[in-house]
Amino acid sequence: PQRQRLTLARSANVLSSVLAAGRTLCTEWESKQLLEAYGIPTVRTEIAISADEAVSKADDIGYPVVVKLQSATVTHKTDVGGVRLNLGSREAVRAALREISARVTERLGAGAFGGVTVQPMIGHHGYELILGASPDPQFGPVLLFGMGGELVEVFRDRALALPPLTTTLARRMMERTRIYRALAGVRGRQSVDLAALELLLVRFSQLVAEQPRVKEIDINPLLVSADGCLALDARVVLHDASLPESALPQLAIRPYPSQYDSALTLRDGSACRIRPIRPEDEPLMIHFHEKLSDQAVYMRYLEKLK
Repeated sequence: PQRQRLTLARSANVLSSVLAAGRTLCTEWESKQLLEAYGIPTVRTEIAISADEAVSKADDIGYPVVVKLQSATVTHKTDVGGVRLNLGSREAVRAALREISARVTERLGAGAFGGVTVQPMIGHHGYELILGASPDPQFGPVLLFGMGGELVEVFRDRALALPPLTTTLARRMMERTRIYRALAGVRGRQSVDLAALELLLVRFSQLVAEQPRVKEIDINPLLVSADGCLALDARVVLHDASLPESALPQLAIRPYPSQYDSALTLRDGSACRIRPIRPEDEPLMIHFHEKLSDQAVYMRYLEKLK
Protein backbone atom coordinates (compact mmCIF):
# COMPACT_ATOMS: atom_id res chain seq x y z
CA PRO A 1 0.00 0.00 0.00
CA GLN A 2 2.80 2.45 0.80
CA ARG A 3 4.48 1.79 -2.53
CA GLN A 4 1.18 2.23 -4.34
CA ARG A 5 0.61 5.60 -2.67
CA LEU A 6 4.08 6.75 -3.70
CA THR A 7 3.44 5.56 -7.27
CA LEU A 8 0.14 7.42 -7.50
CA ALA A 9 1.65 10.58 -6.00
CA ARG A 10 4.63 10.58 -8.36
CA SER A 11 2.52 9.95 -11.46
CA ALA A 12 -0.01 12.58 -10.39
CA ASN A 13 2.79 15.16 -10.17
CA VAL A 14 3.86 14.39 -13.74
CA LEU A 15 0.34 14.56 -15.20
CA SER A 16 -0.71 17.65 -13.25
CA SER A 17 2.37 19.59 -14.38
CA VAL A 18 1.61 18.80 -18.03
CA LEU A 19 -2.05 19.80 -17.75
CA ALA A 20 -1.18 22.92 -15.76
CA ALA A 21 0.97 24.03 -18.69
CA GLY A 22 -2.07 23.77 -20.98
CA ARG A 23 -0.74 20.72 -22.79
CA THR A 24 -2.03 17.22 -23.44
CA LEU A 25 1.12 15.83 -25.10
CA CYS A 26 3.86 14.79 -22.68
CA THR A 27 7.47 15.18 -23.69
CA GLU A 28 9.59 12.05 -23.90
CA TRP A 29 11.22 12.91 -20.58
CA GLU A 30 7.83 13.35 -18.89
CA SER A 31 6.55 10.12 -20.45
CA LYS A 32 9.51 8.19 -19.08
CA GLN A 33 9.01 9.73 -15.65
CA LEU A 34 5.49 8.30 -15.66
CA LEU A 35 6.76 4.86 -16.68
CA GLU A 36 9.44 4.89 -13.98
CA ALA A 37 6.79 5.68 -11.37
CA TYR A 38 5.28 2.27 -12.16
CA GLY A 39 8.59 0.43 -12.06
CA ILE A 40 9.00 0.19 -15.85
CA PRO A 41 12.74 0.52 -16.62
CA THR A 42 13.66 3.27 -19.07
CA VAL A 43 16.90 4.33 -20.71
CA ARG A 44 18.66 7.26 -19.04
CA THR A 45 17.40 10.51 -20.57
CA GLU A 46 18.97 13.94 -19.97
CA ILE A 47 17.56 17.25 -21.23
CA ALA A 48 19.84 19.84 -22.87
CA ILE A 49 18.95 23.23 -24.32
CA SER A 50 22.29 24.38 -25.72
CA ALA A 51 25.10 22.61 -27.57
CA ASP A 52 27.46 23.04 -24.61
CA GLU A 53 24.92 21.51 -22.27
CA ALA A 54 24.32 18.60 -24.68
CA VAL A 55 28.08 17.93 -24.86
CA SER A 56 28.33 18.03 -21.06
CA LYS A 57 25.48 15.50 -20.74
CA ALA A 58 27.07 13.26 -23.38
CA ASP A 59 30.43 13.37 -21.60
CA ASP A 60 28.74 12.29 -18.38
CA ILE A 61 26.75 9.48 -20.04
CA GLY A 62 29.64 8.22 -22.17
CA TYR A 63 29.87 7.81 -25.93
CA PRO A 64 28.27 6.78 -28.20
CA VAL A 65 25.02 8.62 -27.49
CA VAL A 66 21.65 9.36 -29.06
CA VAL A 67 20.34 12.91 -29.46
CA LYS A 68 16.58 13.39 -29.89
CA LEU A 69 14.29 16.35 -30.27
CA GLN A 70 12.72 17.59 -27.04
CA SER A 71 9.33 19.07 -27.94
CA ALA A 72 5.95 19.67 -26.36
CA THR A 73 4.18 19.65 -29.74
CA VAL A 74 5.87 17.02 -31.94
CA THR A 75 4.49 13.51 -31.55
CA HIS A 76 6.77 11.50 -33.84
CA LYS A 77 10.34 12.80 -33.73
CA THR A 78 11.64 10.62 -36.57
CA ASP A 79 9.15 12.08 -39.05
CA VAL A 80 10.66 15.57 -38.66
CA GLY A 81 14.30 14.50 -38.61
CA GLY A 82 14.55 14.83 -34.84
CA VAL A 83 16.68 11.77 -34.06
CA ARG A 84 20.44 11.25 -34.42
CA LEU A 85 21.95 7.88 -33.48
CA ASN A 86 25.37 6.53 -32.58
CA LEU A 87 27.14 9.86 -32.00
CA GLY A 88 30.69 9.15 -30.94
CA SER A 89 32.21 12.58 -30.29
CA ARG A 90 31.56 16.06 -28.95
CA GLU A 91 31.62 17.50 -32.47
CA ALA A 92 28.96 15.02 -33.59
CA VAL A 93 26.72 15.98 -30.67
CA ARG A 94 27.08 19.71 -31.45
CA ALA A 95 26.33 19.10 -35.13
CA ALA A 96 23.29 16.97 -34.27
CA LEU A 97 21.76 19.68 -32.09
CA ARG A 98 22.32 22.32 -34.78
CA GLU A 99 20.81 20.11 -37.50
CA ILE A 100 17.77 19.13 -35.44
CA SER A 101 17.14 22.73 -34.39
CA ALA A 102 17.44 24.03 -37.97
CA ARG A 103 15.26 21.35 -39.53
CA VAL A 104 12.48 21.49 -36.92
CA THR A 105 12.43 25.29 -36.85
CA GLU A 106 12.26 25.44 -40.65
CA ARG A 107 9.43 22.94 -40.90
CA LEU A 108 7.38 23.67 -37.78
CA GLY A 109 8.54 26.99 -36.37
CA ALA A 110 10.76 27.91 -33.45
CA GLY A 111 8.10 26.95 -30.90
CA ALA A 112 8.43 23.27 -31.83
CA PHE A 113 12.06 23.10 -30.69
CA GLY A 114 12.48 22.80 -26.92
CA GLY A 115 16.03 21.51 -26.89
CA VAL A 116 17.17 17.89 -27.11
CA THR A 117 17.48 14.81 -24.96
CA VAL A 118 20.77 12.96 -24.70
CA GLN A 119 20.66 9.22 -24.12
CA PRO A 120 23.14 6.34 -24.22
CA MET A 121 23.27 4.36 -27.45
CA ILE A 122 21.89 0.94 -26.56
CA GLY A 123 23.14 -2.01 -28.59
CA HIS A 124 20.37 -4.01 -30.28
CA HIS A 125 21.15 -7.39 -28.76
CA GLY A 126 17.47 -8.24 -28.25
CA TYR A 127 14.06 -7.72 -29.85
CA GLU A 128 12.14 -4.49 -30.39
CA LEU A 129 8.53 -4.63 -29.22
CA ILE A 130 5.68 -2.17 -28.92
CA LEU A 131 3.42 -1.82 -25.89
CA GLY A 132 0.58 0.66 -25.94
CA ALA A 133 -2.96 1.58 -24.97
CA SER A 134 -5.72 3.67 -26.51
CA PRO A 135 -9.45 4.13 -25.83
CA ASP A 136 -12.18 2.17 -27.58
CA PRO A 137 -15.71 3.68 -27.72
CA GLN A 138 -17.27 0.49 -26.30
CA PHE A 139 -14.58 -1.18 -24.21
CA GLY A 140 -12.66 1.78 -22.84
CA PRO A 141 -8.85 1.48 -22.61
CA VAL A 142 -7.46 -1.35 -24.75
CA LEU A 143 -3.90 -2.69 -24.51
CA LEU A 144 -1.70 -3.51 -27.50
CA PHE A 145 1.40 -5.72 -27.60
CA GLY A 146 3.50 -6.92 -30.52
CA MET A 147 6.49 -6.44 -32.76
CA GLY A 148 7.82 -2.87 -32.56
CA GLY A 149 10.47 -0.66 -34.09
CA GLU A 150 10.31 1.42 -37.26
CA LEU A 151 8.45 -1.31 -39.20
CA VAL A 152 5.63 -1.72 -36.68
CA GLU A 153 3.02 -0.59 -39.23
CA VAL A 154 4.41 -2.92 -41.90
CA PHE A 155 4.38 -6.24 -40.06
CA ARG A 156 1.33 -5.45 -37.90
CA ASP A 157 2.05 -8.35 -35.55
CA ARG A 158 0.01 -7.45 -32.50
CA ALA A 159 -2.41 -8.70 -29.88
CA LEU A 160 -5.08 -6.81 -27.93
CA ALA A 161 -6.28 -7.22 -24.36
CA LEU A 162 -8.30 -5.41 -21.74
CA PRO A 163 -6.69 -4.06 -18.57
CA PRO A 164 -5.93 -4.85 -15.85
CA LEU A 165 -3.69 -7.84 -16.58
CA THR A 166 -2.38 -10.61 -14.37
CA THR A 167 0.82 -12.48 -15.21
CA THR A 168 -1.33 -15.30 -16.66
CA LEU A 169 -3.28 -12.92 -18.89
CA ALA A 170 -0.06 -11.16 -19.88
CA ARG A 171 1.49 -14.45 -21.01
CA ARG A 172 -1.62 -15.36 -23.01
CA MET A 173 -1.52 -11.95 -24.69
CA MET A 174 2.13 -12.48 -25.64
CA GLU A 175 1.40 -15.97 -26.97
CA ARG A 176 -1.09 -14.57 -29.50
CA THR A 177 1.70 -12.83 -31.46
CA ARG A 178 4.10 -14.34 -34.00
CA ILE A 179 7.09 -12.64 -32.34
CA TYR A 180 6.46 -14.74 -29.22
CA ARG A 181 8.14 -17.77 -30.80
CA ALA A 182 11.32 -15.76 -31.15
CA LEU A 183 11.03 -14.37 -27.62
CA ALA A 184 10.81 -17.91 -26.24
CA GLY A 185 14.02 -18.89 -28.02
CA VAL A 186 14.47 -20.01 -31.63
CA ARG A 187 17.32 -21.59 -33.63
CA GLY A 188 19.65 -21.73 -30.69
CA ARG A 189 19.05 -18.15 -29.55
CA GLN A 190 18.52 -17.64 -25.85
CA SER A 191 15.03 -16.90 -24.60
CA VAL A 192 14.33 -13.38 -23.39
CA ASP A 193 13.43 -12.85 -19.74
CA LEU A 194 9.75 -13.74 -20.15
CA ALA A 195 9.04 -13.42 -16.43
CA ALA A 196 10.34 -9.83 -16.45
CA LEU A 197 8.30 -9.09 -19.58
CA GLU A 198 5.15 -10.48 -17.98
CA LEU A 199 5.68 -8.30 -14.93
CA LEU A 200 6.27 -5.24 -17.12
CA LEU A 201 2.97 -5.86 -18.95
CA VAL A 202 1.18 -6.15 -15.60
CA ARG A 203 2.69 -2.87 -14.37
CA PHE A 204 1.85 -1.16 -17.65
CA SER A 205 -1.78 -2.32 -17.40
CA GLN A 206 -1.84 -1.05 -13.82
CA LEU A 207 -0.74 2.36 -15.07
CA VAL A 208 -3.53 2.39 -17.65
CA ALA A 209 -6.11 1.25 -15.08
CA GLU A 210 -5.10 3.76 -12.40
CA GLN A 211 -4.54 6.77 -14.67
CA PRO A 212 -7.79 7.40 -16.59
CA ARG A 213 -6.48 10.86 -17.57
CA VAL A 214 -4.02 9.08 -19.91
CA LYS A 215 -5.67 8.89 -23.33
CA GLU A 216 -2.93 7.22 -25.36
CA ILE A 217 0.40 5.72 -24.34
CA ASP A 218 3.03 3.92 -26.41
CA ILE A 219 6.39 2.38 -25.61
CA ASN A 220 8.16 1.89 -28.93
CA PRO A 221 10.65 0.43 -29.04
CA LEU A 222 10.61 -1.71 -25.92
CA LEU A 223 13.91 -3.59 -26.05
CA VAL A 224 13.75 -7.08 -24.52
CA SER A 225 16.51 -9.65 -24.12
CA ALA A 226 17.73 -12.32 -21.73
CA ASP A 227 19.05 -9.49 -19.56
CA GLY A 228 15.65 -7.85 -19.07
CA CYS A 229 13.47 -5.10 -20.55
CA LEU A 230 14.17 -1.44 -21.33
CA ALA A 231 11.85 1.28 -22.69
CA LEU A 232 13.91 3.22 -25.25
CA ASP A 233 11.20 5.69 -26.25
CA ALA A 234 7.74 6.60 -24.98
CA ARG A 235 4.79 8.77 -25.97
CA VAL A 236 1.91 9.81 -23.70
CA VAL A 237 -1.17 11.84 -24.67
CA LEU A 238 -3.62 13.01 -22.00
CA HIS A 239 -7.31 13.81 -22.08
CA ASP A 240 -7.91 17.55 -22.01
CA ALA A 241 -8.11 19.07 -18.54
CA SER A 242 -11.59 20.41 -19.36
CA LEU A 243 -12.93 16.85 -19.60
CA PRO A 244 -14.51 15.95 -16.22
CA GLU A 245 -13.51 12.77 -14.41
CA SER A 246 -17.00 11.33 -14.92
CA ALA A 247 -16.59 11.57 -18.71
CA LEU A 248 -13.27 9.71 -18.89
CA PRO A 249 -13.31 6.21 -20.46
CA GLN A 250 -14.09 3.47 -17.95
CA LEU A 251 -12.48 0.04 -17.70
CA ALA A 252 -14.48 -2.84 -19.17
CA ILE A 253 -13.09 -5.17 -16.47
CA ARG A 254 -13.18 -4.21 -12.83
CA PRO A 255 -9.71 -4.09 -11.23
CA TYR A 256 -8.50 -6.69 -8.75
CA PRO A 257 -10.33 -6.11 -5.41
CA SER A 258 -7.22 -5.07 -3.48
CA GLN A 259 -9.43 -3.81 -0.63
CA TYR A 260 -9.87 -7.45 0.44
CA ASP A 261 -6.12 -8.06 0.58
CA SER A 262 -4.99 -8.09 4.21
CA ALA A 263 -2.35 -9.44 6.58
CA LEU A 264 -3.25 -11.68 9.51
CA THR A 265 -1.26 -12.98 12.49
CA LEU A 266 -2.24 -16.44 13.71
CA ARG A 267 -2.43 -17.47 17.34
CA ASP A 268 1.00 -19.09 17.17
CA GLY A 269 2.50 -15.84 15.87
CA SER A 270 2.75 -16.94 12.26
CA ALA A 271 2.05 -14.25 9.65
CA CYS A 272 -0.18 -15.01 6.70
CA ARG A 273 -1.86 -13.11 3.90
CA ILE A 274 -5.52 -13.33 2.96
CA ARG A 275 -6.52 -12.25 -0.54
CA PRO A 276 -8.97 -13.14 -3.34
CA ILE A 277 -7.94 -15.91 -5.73
CA ARG A 278 -6.15 -14.76 -8.88
CA PRO A 279 -5.96 -16.49 -12.30
CA GLU A 280 -2.26 -17.24 -11.79
CA ASP A 281 -3.20 -19.26 -8.68
CA GLU A 282 -4.50 -22.06 -10.94
CA PRO A 283 -1.38 -24.32 -10.63
CA LEU A 284 -1.42 -23.95 -6.84
CA MET A 285 -5.15 -24.75 -6.70
CA ILE A 286 -4.60 -27.91 -8.76
CA HIS A 287 -1.76 -28.95 -6.49
CA PHE A 288 -3.94 -28.27 -3.44
CA HIS A 289 -6.82 -30.41 -4.73
CA GLU A 290 -4.50 -33.30 -5.58
CA LYS A 291 -3.80 -33.64 -1.86
CA LEU A 292 -7.45 -33.68 -0.80
CA SER A 293 -9.24 -36.91 0.03
CA ASP A 294 -12.51 -37.86 -1.64
CA GLN A 295 -14.33 -37.06 1.58
CA ALA A 296 -12.69 -33.61 1.80
CA VAL A 297 -13.72 -32.83 -1.79
CA TYR A 298 -17.27 -33.99 -1.05
CA MET A 299 -17.53 -31.90 2.11
CA ARG A 300 -16.05 -28.85 0.38
CA TYR A 301 -18.18 -28.82 -2.78
CA LEU A 302 -21.01 -31.37 -2.74
CA GLU A 303 -22.24 -31.76 0.81
CA LYS A 304 -24.59 -28.80 0.59
CA LEU A 305 -26.26 -30.21 -2.56
CA LYS A 306 -28.08 -32.91 -0.55
